[in-house]
Amino acid sequence: MAYHPQTFTISAPQIVRGLFDSESSESLLLEKAACGNIRLVAKPEEWNKILWLLVNSFKNSEGKSLILGAKLGEIKKSLPIEFR
Repeated sequence: MAYHPQTFTISAPQIVRGLFDSESSESLLLEKAACGNIRLVAKPEEWNKILWLLVNSFKNSEGKSLILGAKLGEIKKSLPIEFR
């Protein structure tokens, strides 16, 4: 019988909190998901919110985004979250 970890839904604010606050319960969820102990699922719109935050927060002195195309895809793939 195949093991299926318990699934939880997560939102963009929870993902951001988990990434930037290592003491938060959201950080623990991300860690557990990365280890395969639980499964995190988010709607595609949640990724769009994170994408907006990354593109608009990390800019050079000319106002151009420092994180573009392929790098954004790498970030999305590295998160232990299924966006569907």
